[in-house]
Amino acid sequence: MGDVVALLQALDRGTFLLINGTLQNPLFDLVMPALSNKWLGFLLAVLIIPLLLTRYGRRAVPVLALAILAVSLSDLGANAFKHLFQRVRPCHVVTGVHLLAGCTRSFAMPSNHAANMFALTGALWFGLPAWRWPVLLLAAGVGYSRVYLGVHYPTDVIVGALSGLVLGCAVVHLGLRLLPAHWRTGNPEAPTDDPSEPKRGARA
Repeated sequence: MGDVVALLQALDRGTFLLINGTLQNPLFDLVMPALSNKWLGFLLAVLIIPLLLTRYGRRAVPVLALAILAVSLSDLGANAFKHLFQRVRPCHVVTGVHLLAGCTRSFAMPSNHAANMFALTGALWFGLPAWRWPVLLLAAGVGYSRVYLGVHYPTDVIVGALSGLVLGCAVVHLGLRLLPAHWRTGNPEAPTDDPSEPKRGARA
C-alpha cells in the first residue's frame, strides 16, 4: 500500500513539474493568470445572467438560484476539507517552481477554484444543457491554470473538480424535482406554449 501511495505522489509531483515548468509558454503566461482571477467570474456573471434571463425568462431563475447555492456549498466544503487534509501548496515546497500568482498560506487540497467552477458546470449540466460544454471548457481551463501557476498539484484540482461536479449535479437535480410544478424548468431550450396562439388543427 505504501508503494502505491508513493507512486501516486511521484506521479502527481511529476505532472505538476511538467505543467508548471516544461509546458510554460508566453501565451499561457498571459492567459492562465486571467483564468484564475476571481474578478473574471464576477464579470462573466454580470454579462451572462442577464443574457440567460432574457433568453429563458422565468425558467432560468430556479437554475441560477440553485447554481449559486451549489457554488456556495462547494466553496464551504472545499475550505472544510482543506483543513482536514492540510496539504501544503507546491509553491511552498517545490524548488524552482514557476510562480505566476500569489502563493497564499491556505492549504491546497482541494482547489476551491476547481470545485466552484465544476459545481457551476454540474448545475448547468442539468439545468441549462445548451451551456454545459462552454462552461465545462472554461472550468477545465481554470483547473489547469491552478497547476500552471504553481499553486496546486494536479490531484488538488482533480479532487476539487469531481467533488464540485457531483455537488452541482445533485443540487440542481434534487432542487428542480422539489420545486413546485410551475417553477420547474424541464428543458429550458424547449419553447413554451403561447396561450394566445391557436393549437395546431384548431379552428380559427
